[in-house]
Amino acid sequence: MNRIGTLSMVAFAAVVVSTSCGEPQQVHGNGTVGANAEVGDVVLRNVFVRAPGDGAYQRGEDAVVRLAMFSRSDRPDALLGVRTRSADQVELRSDTDCDGTAETVPRVAVPADRAVDRPGSVDPAYQLHVVDFSEEVRAGTTVPLTFIFEDAGEITVDALVETEDDGDMPPTHCPTTTWSQ
Repeated sequence: MNRIGTLSMVAFAAVVVSTSCGEPQQVHGNGTVGANAEVGDVVLRNVFVRAPGDGAYQRGEDAVVRLAMFSRSDRPDALLGVRTRSADQVELRSDTDCDGTAETVPRVAVPADRAVDRPGSVDPAYQLHVVDFSEEVRAGTTVPLTFIFEDAGEITVDALVETEDDGDMPPTHCPTTTWSQ
């Protein structure tokens, strides 16, 4: 498959993964819920903050950020961290053992473009966990997230805070589990 075909499949898969469980997502005209960005060879798709239960995250509350990412290069990359001025910290989380609990991990692999369609190449169980908001964050606004990659460098993305919760979105390879924060 050529590079354009692979990129199209990945973009479609990111939308399908983020809309396959629970109620339908709020989808914008370009087919995504959240922000899209690129830095170096890394592509970020559909970066969004899960909707707060009562219309806003209050100071001290935590939130889950969902996204899809891959490297256009023949070489993989790694997400080393994420920071924001809106919260104390952002943890990288993964539920690799499919027990319904996402554990903090030191890095998240970003697969190479040609590895995306191979079984086991993409970890759909990763998420970000924003810890201890330092300010009120209302649904419909954005949270600036700075992604730090091993090779690609850094990029700041304004992640949309969803206005309606679609329910828990388990990873695709763990169909009976739900995310816990």
